[in-house]
Amino acid sequence: METKYIIGIDASNIRHGGGITHLSQLLEHAKPSLSSICKVIVWSNQNTLSKLPDKTWLVKSTNRLLNGNFLQRTYWHIFKLRRDLTNLNCDILFVPGGSFRVKFKPVITMNQNLLPFETKEIRRFGFSLRALKLFFLRFSQISSFNKSNGLIFLSQYSQDVVTKFINFKELSCMRIPHGVEKRFFKKPRDQYSLEFFSTDNPLKIVYVSSIEFYKHQVNVVQAISKLKKLGYPVELHLYGLGKGKALKVLKQKISSLDPTNSYLKYNSEADFNEIEKIYFNSDISVFASSCETFGQIIIESMAAGLPIACSKLSSMSEILKDGAVYFDPLVSESIKDCLKMLIDSKEKRVEISNKAYEYALNYSWEDTSNKTFRFLCEIKQKLELNENINY
Repeated sequence: METKYIIGIDASNIRHGGGITHLSQLLEHAKPSLSSICKVIVWSNQNTLSKLPDKTWLVKSTNRLLNGNFLQRTYWHIFKLRRDLTNLNCDILFVPGGSFRVKFKPVITMNQNLLPFETKEIRRFGFSLRALKLFFLRFSQISSFNKSNGLIFLSQYSQDVVTKFINFKELSCMRIPHGVEKRFFKKPRDQYSLEFFSTDNPLKIVYVSSIEFYKHQVNVVQAISKLKKLGYPVELHLYGLGKGKALKVLKQKISSLDPTNSYLKYNSEADFNEIEKIYFNSDISVFASSCETFGQIIIESMAAGLPIACSKLSSMSEILKDGAVYFDPLVSESIKDCLKMLIDSKEKRVEISNKAYEYALNYSWEDTSNKTFRFLCEIKQKLELNENINY
């Protein structure tokens, strides 16, 4: 008779953004009946748990400590998690947030944040609390990865960066990219020549991402302003949660270049449940980050059939291949030239949007979920086999 495992998921530090999207889609598309799993137990705060699907095999667990501050959550990690894992007969612990403190085997972790491992990117924050937190997170994740029995990466690029910091000897690694929801898919639309667009019917360029220095929204804004001065009928729509100095600098730049917000428009964070409509109503997607573990926005833009102008740095070209045109995100002139070339050439927009759409078809949450849970069970089975041999 096949052994069925109970999987515990420590999602205590999964609190917003891509982390919740990944976890919810992983569980939504899981098929325990087709694998060696009988139950999954997720520990997290109430807000995160409310965004997870309801399944007969899924148990959502929370308490006062998990809904509290960092110190309260740390206390739960150190003194409560192991007891809960034991009492609920968990066979495997999965930590998608990457960091753990509990003594348990096997533990499978995941690298979803490349920023702590890119020193040049951390320096963009200057001497600040954010920079110190990122360095602390680096050491925390290095320690956790080294104690893991398995580690999941989202891309080859992120694996190459992170593995310089960790000991590979007894660590099983696997690359499992994110998927993309079916609602994002829309075949590439007809492309029009520049003459089709005007001040009353501008070419809409969209940039969806959190407002951060390493996302280089300011350079994109400058590039669009340069295109506008050349007479191009363009309009930039920025969507993304922002706070602190990065948002302040961006708003100041927009105000200085376009005081009436006639063509530079910051719209704050988009509703994720309706974000595909933003892509469908745009003409070009731009992405200017210099540090990405994977680039979920890129996959969504690809699936939506958009021509994409993208940063040549980090992991994006691994996903997009020849389905985009690339620029240096550190140089606004490079962004401007890249966008100008794309706007001028209807044929290039048709070519890359079709290629990107075809590449996007290779990504699905069903595949991501199946590979992830299969990997968790394989790690457990490998550990059991080694224990039997040693016995």
